[in-house]
Amino acid sequence: MLMTPRERFEGALSLIPVDRPPIMYQHLGAAKTVLSAAGLTMRQGFRDPETFARIAIMAQRITGFDNVMAGWGDILVEARAHGTRWMWPERDFYPRVEKYAVMSPAYVDKVHPVDPMRDEYWSVPLKAAGIMNERVGNEVAVLGCINSPMLIVSEIMGLEGLLVATITDPDVVDQLLGVVMESTKAYSEHLAGMGVTTVFVENGTAGLEINSQENIERFDLSNLKKSIDDFHHRGIKVTAHNCAANPYLDGYPGVGADAVHFHLTAVDKNEVFTKLKGRTAVMAGIDHMFLLFKGTPQEIDREVADIVEAWGDGPGLMISPGCEMPFKTPMDSIVALREAVARHGTAPNR
Repeated sequence: MLMTPRERFEGALSLIPVDRPPIMYQHLGAAKTVLSAAGLTMRQGFRDPETFARIAIMAQRITGFDNVMAGWGDILVEARAHGTRWMWPERDFYPRVEKYAVMSPAYVDKVHPVDPMRDEYWSVPLKAAGIMNERVGNEVAVLGCINSPMLIVSEIMGLEGLLVATITDPDVVDQLLGVVMESTKAYSEHLAGMGVTTVFVENGTAGLEINSQENIERFDLSNLKKSIDDFHHRGIKVTAHNCAANPYLDGYPGVGADAVHFHLTAVDKNEVFTKLKGRTAVMAGIDHMFLLFKGTPQEIDREVADIVEAWGDGPGLMISPGCEMPFKTPMDSIVALREAVARHGTAPNR
């Protein structure tokens, strides 16, 4: 008997054989089509949980993917709650940084833990997660979404400032990470209270192109582990997303991530599949910037077939875009991805 979309997703996270790999819908990709179909704007979604939920559910309905995510590609919501100022572009798109909360070490004591439910903007996707869990939670997996502690700090003081501070002022970095960890725990508590059992954690700062392995383990993954431990304590499974150009993936099984999501163009997929298979579920991200955006359905089909063949038999494989798809990604490409996964992934032991 074929599994439901929710059962496929949860089965992959638990390394249980599924009838085909789940298809992970990444954030608000192809937003032009989604927003047009919903008759809503992205900016409206930032301000209202009901609108946020309607947009996210529309994304799932028109793509047929196996989940809805209470989080978009914006990475500033948590940072804004901690004092970073943002500004809105003229067109309907994500806000941008106007001023970081910590411009120098002298500002660090002004940053305090936040209760997400009390913040004007951070509360919106959190409340939307509860709305979606009530409305579609029996059909598809509902995912919370939060940035990792290190990524949040990178938007509180700027990525360049953060990287410099790991060398010159490590105590400042530790202090900010401690503050953010308290806020993340509050988010975890609220998410669990809404019955959401999976969270997607963005962790693109764990990239060897911008940081050393030592620093990634010292500041990034150690705090990610604390966050994952807290989610697990509340019965929430964690998918760790790393869209770095040179992602450091070796540490994720050790921090307890239930699934690891990365861009296949950034790695040797055979090597990474061998290293991670059986230790954690793998969310294999196909090229979203070129293949899904400008490729043909035939090219997408071949890529999916290559992924499934490289994985081989055994559970634990998910397939998704490598990161958020461009705003104008053609719906034909998204449908082609979904159909290719159904076509090539159907097998009793996959």
